[in-house]
Amino acid sequence: MNATPHTPQIGTVSSASAAVMAEARLGRERRRDTRFPVTLSARLHQGGRSYRTEILNLSRGGLLLAPVMLAPLNPGSRIRVEAATIGEVEAYVVSLSALGIHARVEDPTERFQNALVRLARLTRIWTAPEM
Repeated sequence: MNATPHTPQIGTVSSASAAVMAEARLGRERRRDTRFPVTLSARLHQGGRSYRTEILNLSRGGLLLAPVMLAPLNPGSRIRVEAATIGEVEAYVVSLSALGIHARVEDPTERFQNALVRLARLTRIWTAPEM
C-alpha cells in the first residue's frame, strides 16, 4: 500500500479542532482567548524524553496537542513544546481528554505571540465575507 506523507498545514482542520469549533458555534466556548485550528508537526519534551505529536489548536494562553499514548502525563505535568512555526514554549498540562493534551502556555515567547498574530490575520482573510 502506498502511503502518502502527511504535510501539516496551517488552516487544515482536525476532527478535534472541528469539535472545538462546533462547541464555540453553540455558545459553549469557555475560554477567554480565541483558538486557531491548525495542524502543526511538533515535539513534546517531558521527563528527559521527546515525543512526536501535532498541535491541533493554539490560543494566546494555551494549545491542544494530539494524544501521545507513551508519554506519562498528568494534569500539572510540566512540558516543553517545540514546532517550527511557534518555536519553543514551556507549558503545563491542564487536562487530558479524548481530544488530546490540553496545555496552558507559561510566559509565551515573542515568536509564539507573532505566530498567533499571523494566524489571526489569516483567519480574518479566510472568514471575510465575499463581496
